[in-house]
Amino acid sequence: MTTTDQNPITMYYDDACVICSTEAHAMQDRNPNRIRLMPVDAGLEELNEAGYTRFDAMTYLCVKESTAEGEDKWHTHMDAVRTLYKTAGVPWANVLYLPILKQLGDFGYPYLARNRYRIPDWVTRMVYGKEAMQACQGGVCKINPAER
Repeated sequence: MTTTDQNPITMYYDDACVICSTEAHAMQDRNPNRIRLMPVDAGLEELNEAGYTRFDAMTYLCVKESTAEGEDKWHTHMDAVRTLYKTAGVPWANVLYLPILKQLGDFGYPYLARNRYRIPDWVTRMVYGKEAMQACQGGVCKINPAER
């Protein structure tokens, strides 16, 4: 059993991004006792203390894992996604640790994260459904986090 199997995590997410918010709440719903959600702006002090700027956290996922020893272990980028999915109990999460998929994820994640606001509405609708698209009214889901 790894520490991720037993310790709670805090996911810092862009709450104005429909994809980020929908995914965050979906993961928390899978394991509400172990996944705490924190919008980046509300957790900025903690993020800054750990060495992450607002730009870092608004661009790439940051996850804080609270260890049994009372220390915080930070995960970012695709490592944060893997930690989140494993903690949430996503059945195929362990596949993300396989060598080729791990390398592909590590390579592709930064591009996807930086360009998530460019993902067409039809893709978001296909993945998350019409309900998630309600958050896109007024173009909020198309705002580059670096420009906010």
